[in-house]
Amino acid sequence: MLTATDLSVGYQSDRPLLSRISFGADSGQVILLLGINGIGKSTLLRTLCGLLAPIAGQVQIDSRNIHTLSPPERARLISGVFTGRDFDPYISVRELVALGRYPYTDWAARLSAADEAAIARAIEIAGIAHLVDKKINQVSDGERQKALIAKSIAQDTPVIIMDEPTAFLDYKNKAELLRTIRILATDHGKTLLLSTHDISAALPYSDRALLIAESGSFHEAAGTQLDEASLKNYMETH
Repeated sequence: MLTATDLSVGYQSDRPLLSRISFGADSGQVILLLGINGIGKSTLLRTLCGLLAPIAGQVQIDSRNIHTLSPPERARLISGVFTGRDFDPYISVRELVALGRYPYTDWAARLSAADEAAIARAIEIAGIAHLVDKKINQVSDGERQKALIAKSIAQDTPVIIMDEPTAFLDYKNKAELLRTIRILATDHGKTLLLSTHDISAALPYSDRALLIAESGSFHEAAGTQLDEASLKNYMETH
């Protein structure tokens, strides 16, 4: 279970972007993080992943504070898909996906049979078998995004964080990705938290939504509250 308790995030201790955020996320759930551009969604997600230290509060997975863990320990619990990350443009798509296995390899980064099986499974789930031999600089933005998602699947963590995963995808690939996200939650028991502006596309695949209003106030919505008009109205009026 992923929990955030009285979390304040940002880059200056005296000027947090978001404050006093608390929520819990169970396994098997798809949770949307919604809010306008620049409100602090990406900063919150990076803090939840352990890439950025919180100003206050803590993040736990199964009662373990992720900010006190070593990078390999943390990488076995939570993985992230973020836009704008740089990779060697000359590695292959398969090599990129294989990077997801680094928390499980030895000092020489040797891949075991179990690692190879996890890589093959991730490639199949993400639907990128036809891309594995291409270099990263030979694929489209959308294909690169799917490869990054496959890398996260190969990492095989109980919690997966995604920042705008559908941003570069056309309608068909967007729908395929959202179905994959739902399958990861329902069939594989993963907890998935994703920010998105594609509210209408993502809602049918989601269990809950975390809303950040323009004022910075924080609200959770579930069940009958998962209505696009109601969600947008809250964010615009609070």
